[in-house]
Formats: sequence, C-alpha cells, structure tokens
Amino acid sequence: MPGFFGEISKANVKKGFGKLNKSNLIHQTIESQKYYLERRTIRKFENDKVFSEDDGYIIITEGVILNSLQLIEKYRARDLKSTVVRMYEQNGDTFFNEFRGSFSGLLYDKIRNKWLIYTNHIGDKQIFYALLGNTVIFGSEMTYLIDYMRNNNINYALDEVGAYFLLTYGYMLEDYTLIREIRKLNAGKYIKIEDGNFQILTYYEIDNTPDNSQSEEEIIENIDRLFRNAVKLEFEKDKEYGYKHIASLSGGLDSRMTVWVAHELGYTEQLNVTFSQTDYLDETIAKEIARDLKHEWLFYALDNGIYLKNIREMIEINFGDCFYAGAAHVNGCLSKINFDKYGIYHTGQVGDVILGTFYSSENPQTSYKPGDGAYSKTLVQKDEKKYLKYKYDNEEVFKFYNRAFTGALQGNLVNQKYTEVTSPFLDVEFFEYCLKIPLKHRYDHRIYKKWILRKYPDAAKYKWEKIQGKITERTYSIFGRTTTLKALPRKAFNKLFHTSSLNTKHHMNPLDYWYNSNDDLREFFLDTFNKGIDLLEDEKLRDDCRKLFTEGSTIEKTQVLTLIEAWRYYFVDESRD
Repeated sequence: MPGFFGEISKANVKKGFGKLNKSNLIHQTIESQKYYLERRTIRKFENDKVFSEDDGYIIITEGVILNSLQLIEKYRARDLKSTVVRMYEQNGDTFFNEFRGSFSGLLYDKIRNKWLIYTNHIGDKQIFYALLGNTVIFGSEMTYLIDYMRNNNINYALDEVGAYFLLTYGYMLEDYTLIREIRKLNAGKYIKIEDGNFQILTYYEIDNTPDNSQSEEEIIENIDRLFRNAVKLEFEKDKEYGYKHIASLSGGLDSRMTVWVAHELGYTEQLNVTFSQTDYLDETIAKEIARDLKHEWLFYALDNGIYLKNIREMIEINFGDCFYAGAAHVNGCLSKINFDKYGIYHTGQVGDVILGTFYSSENPQTSYKPGDGAYSKTLVQKDEKKYLKYKYDNEEVFKFYNRAFTGALQGNLVNQKYTEVTSPFLDVEFFEYCLKIPLKHRYDHRIYKKWILRKYPDAAKYKWEKIQGKITERTYSIFGRTTTLKALPRKAFNKLFHTSSLNTKHHMNPLDYWYNSNDDLREFFLDTFNKGIDLLEDEKLRDDCRKLFTEGSTIEKTQVLTLIEAWRYYFVDESRD
C-alpha cells in the first residue's frame, strides 16, 4: 500500500523500483551512493508523516501516530521530527515502542552507521524486505521489490511453502510471502542494520498469561476505562486534522461498540458504513443502530457476489498473500466513497477474540496444531511446524500472530488505499490488558456481554448477528456453535442436511449461494481457473489446485484463484499498470 521503500547497499545503489503511476500521492526521494529512499504516500495525516534528512539523521514515519501530539509535548519538541530524534537519543533503538496507532518507519543514525526499519505492534503497516548479496531492499509493497528485481535482472521464484499456506490457511504464516526471496516484517519486530550487519529483532511480544488478582467488577471497570481511552485517541486524531468521522457498522458487537462508545464520548457526527447481503442481520441491525443514534448511514449491497470478479485489483492490494475474497467486499464498498473529507476509518477489527478468545476450549494450555485457524484443511501438512521459526506458548498466541495479524488485518490494506485505519480493540494498552483476563471471564464472551450490559445497556437492545438474538437471551450450544432458541431450528436443519449458511441467503456474504445461483459469477470462476491452471509450473501444486477447486467450497475456489492470478501477476505478465 502507499508508503515508502528503499535500498541500502555496500556498493553503489541500483534503484529501479518502478515508476510512479498515481499523481495524487506525496512523492519525495532521499539518496546517496550507498542508499536510496523514496516515499509515495497518501495525502492524509501529513504532520504524522516525516520524511527528512539532516547531518545526523534520516527519519521516515508512515501512517498515523495517534499519540503524536502527546509525544511532542512529553519530549518538549517543536514537531514530530525533533521528537523522534529525542526519543531515539533517550530511549535507544526501540523508541517507536512508544508510538500508538497504525505506523511504520525508518531511522538512520549517520554517526553510528545504523539503520532501524520498523512496523507497528500488530504489523498492519506492512514492511517487506529482501537480502540480495551486498544489498537490502525493503518497502511497504511487495511490488516495489518485484519491480526492483525485474529491472535489475535479478531472478525470483515462487515460495511453495507460502503457496500451500495460501491454499490452506488462506493467508501467510509468520514472515512468508508467495516469493521465496521476499519476507515480511512481522508484528512487533524491526530490522537493524549496523555496520552492514543485518538483524531481525523483537520489541513487542504477546503475553496472555492470566492475571487472577482482580475481581469481575474491577475487570469491567478497567475494560471500560481503557476502551474509552482508545476510542478517544482515535477520534481526537480526526479532530486534530479537521476531518469528519467515518466508521464501519455491522450486526456484530465490535464495530457497534466502537461506534456506540464514540457517540457517548461526544463524537456524534459519524458516517457509518455497512456492507452485506441485503435483508441479512448485518444490514437490518446496523440500520436500526445508525437510525437511533441519528448517524449518517451508507449501505452497500453485496448481492450476487459481483465484487468477486475483481481478482487482479485485490492481488495488487494484498500481493496474493491472502485469499482475495477475504477483503474484496470491503474494496467494492470503499471504492465508491470519496474520502477527501474523512479521517481514520474506524473499525472493530479483532474485538471478538480480544474480549472473547481465540482458544477452542477453556484450557489455556491448549497448544497450536497444524491447521488451527485455516479456511481449508484439505492440504494441511502434518509436518507444518518444520517450516515455522517461532515458538508459540499456546493456541491463542499462534492464532493472534497468524490468523489475526497476517490474516484478518490484510483487510486494512484496502482502507490504506484511501486513508488510515484503526481499531480501539487493538490499542496496545487495551489489548495487553484483555489478554490477561482469565479464560473463565473471556470464554464465550462472558465478560464482553457483562461489560455491555453494565456500562452500555441500550447497546444490548439490538440483536447480535453471531447468535441471531440479543445478548440477554439464553443461548445453547449445538454442534459447537452458540445460538438462541429462535435460531436453533434453522441451525439444526442446516447441520442435519449438511447445508452451510454460506449456501443460503442467511449470511453477510454467502459465497456458496452466490456461486450456485449466479451463472455469470460461476462462469467467471471457471473461465479464470481454466485459463490459468496450466500456467502453474509445479505439477504437484497444479494437481492439488485442480482438486481443491473442483471439489472444494467457494472459499477454497477463491484460494486457488488467488494463487493462479498471483502467479500470472508475478511470473507471466511482463508489465503491470
């Protein structure tokens, strides 16, 4: 996505990162014989985006630093650039640990000949890198690196491990990409290059060790205090720049609580955005909430799955590192909005598993096993762990780093085409606190529901799409799914007759229903598959893709189509717009 990229070399730099095709971006360069830096960033939150060189330092900050004004005041500096210098000189290499928001950046200490390149705590401001002999290249987009290698006649190859992660999980694990030579900087990590020595280091790690020292009442009070602080930090950033507020709203609890708490804090003038199959709960619930709060409301219908035809556009956004259908609906909606007057796109991303849990049971000792969090289990390898470099304390830590950070947050890349995007649930202080809440409170969203009922009872008057009823209704567990009594017959019918909700209208984006009922969409899938499958060079991979597409669900078909189109994008097309 829009951002920065560069080359650091022990010899003379070669450059060749490709041409600038978008005139609406801020475009600047810094270069010498041994380094080349360039930024192509959106014209949003410009005071948070430093691109500067002086006798002592080169400093780049990208994205939105929610607490930038507080840091400027704390370090008694005149602007963000001088603040960064003081933070680095006082706190050392990991000074950026104090930043909050969706950010990435670079600092070059000329005196010590030291480079620091970093992503944020959750890694949603992506940084890719490649080690090419005496040269390191890096950037916010994989395509910058691909263009560099193409233009300098450097060969690159498909990473088959990454390809199978795409066909199973639907996203990459750890630092993998579809290109063997390119890796992604993971959440909470940074690159350090000092006197030519390259290292990947950690500055932030997830810790979900339970804290049993607090009562339920204390937990609810702390959740509320921290969440309100997180919401205020986000919405005040809009006001700092004079932007209007825009926030997603669905039938779930997460976006609802972002919107609701912001409203209670006085941020009442919001545009709420909803996308789903028409007449489904995501539409009807969001419409009720927006109406009652007197917010502007925009609904984008996903009917017939027309947006699923934009495969190439999604490959250009997520580089094939996540199955394209995962955020194509977001892209379809946001591409219709003029963001000029709007600030941060506020979401409730990952709230469900932060105030709930990623654990599959109430046992906190449950360990990760191959296939945990995968969209397709068909091709999962039992020896998968041999391809992973990190040790995970338990199932939940694994799922946060992979299903959440490298999977779900790929959806943020769509937003980052237009503006910056944040979720108060991912605020560092809130996130850290919630993960230490004991499972007896977090499991089955027990503390989540109690927090809402205690602090925001009016927000509980609306149904919760997940259980198709209000959180005050009694729920039942059927076949591992939680539901209300009213919704029980339909779920039992679906299970009994092996009918997925994805094959009915009763889903936000019923992929199987659209595939089976929209002849035009089905023909598009088949045509795309037939034109691309034989382009894959590896015979086993080709056979596995054919089997998964032919016998699999619509989600699995989109996983295959993502790989096919990514292969075409990287290895067949000679030029890209």
